[in-house]
Amino acid sequence: MSKMPGTVFRWLLTGSAFIAVVATTGCSTHMTAPAPDASASADDAAALPTSAEADSTVLTPSDATRPPVVNVFGEFDGVQRTAQDAHGNGGFEQHTLHDEGFDSDVCLDPTGKWLAFASTRDSEHPNIYLQRVDGVSVIQLTSDDADYAYPTFSPDGNKIAFCSTRNGNWDVYIMDIDGKNVVQLTTGDAQHVHPSFSPDGTRIVYSSLGGKSGQWEIWVSDLNTGEKRMIGFGLFPTWSPDKSVDRIAFQRARQRGSRWFSLWTLDLMDGEARRVTEVAVSANAAIVCPTWSPDGHQLAFATIVSPAAADGNKPMGQQDIWTVNCDGTRRRRLTDGVGMNLSPSWGSDNRIYFISDRTGSECVWSAAADSATIPTKVASKPHSADMVGSAN
Repeated sequence: MSKMPGTVFRWLLTGSAFIAVVATTGCSTHMTAPAPDASASADDAAALPTSAEADSTVLTPSDATRPPVVNVFGEFDGVQRTAQDAHGNGGFEQHTLHDEGFDSDVCLDPTGKWLAFASTRDSEHPNIYLQRVDGVSVIQLTSDDADYAYPTFSPDGNKIAFCSTRNGNWDVYIMDIDGKNVVQLTTGDAQHVHPSFSPDGTRIVYSSLGGKSGQWEIWVSDLNTGEKRMIGFGLFPTWSPDKSVDRIAFQRARQRGSRWFSLWTLDLMDGEARRVTEVAVSANAAIVCPTWSPDGHQLAFATIVSPAAADGNKPMGQQDIWTVNCDGTRRRRLTDGVGMNLSPSWGSDNRIYFISDRTGSECVWSAAADSATIPTKVASKPHSADMVGSAN
């Protein structure tokens, strides 16, 4: 597998609206845009290239050296999304501001007082920043020509795990809360992204693409012994903070029906994945980016309606934040359908933080978790529900 420029890979990987249609096969000297595992329904097949077309729809090395300026959610060459006024009674609060660039990948520290997020506010390359939840000043933790993404706090709040292209491919790293003492956790030619700490802080789970399977794999790394073990297939794994179970939530493409991403959990028992459970699935939307509530009893996630529908590779479907109990019951919508709403993170203050462009640019917003009161019509099986609007 040859190395690919970080900017190109980040666009395809972390533009969450593209997750439902991103390639999940392995990489060669060319990077193919769509893939069989990418989750598009038969009805949407016309919107995706056939396998023969896919072979000709590639990024050549010369193309990849200067990709269009694309932010993490798919805006090309600085074209701003039209500003929209917020509406509804969700108690929305904006936390970050910037004149240029975009914010992404927000997470909360265990105290609920600090935000960590990636941003291009000062560079074309995303760096990692800290900011108090109730503040406006930012602390820049990284500053080089690499790309950075997916910061996440350790359970004691003293370290941050993240992924970066600082050594070529996407790899997982850990640093102190002040940005010092950076340690590289993963190596090799595969792409490793989206770390998450176990509740006791001794292990990290992450996704890897580029192994023998040619799919997104979920790996667990023991920080004390250095042992790494693959536990299954999926993307965006996140460890439950509930210490009474060893549970991980993740997204995975369904093998039937729409083949869009749905929300799953697994329990680790003796290092093996057990009780692999589909918690939430939609008939009309991809479910992506799960995050746990502080008590581990609920999950928040984002939905992208009709993810194959795009205008110039820009997703057109509604994108919202939802919550659900970890047993799949009580599914509720948090956001109001205004603008893009993605990448949720559940704070200890019982507010859900997320990235939204509801005022024109991608910034960090939050809403009270208990304001998620818009119900959806749920039949006997969770996967039969639609993910748009409210039930009548």
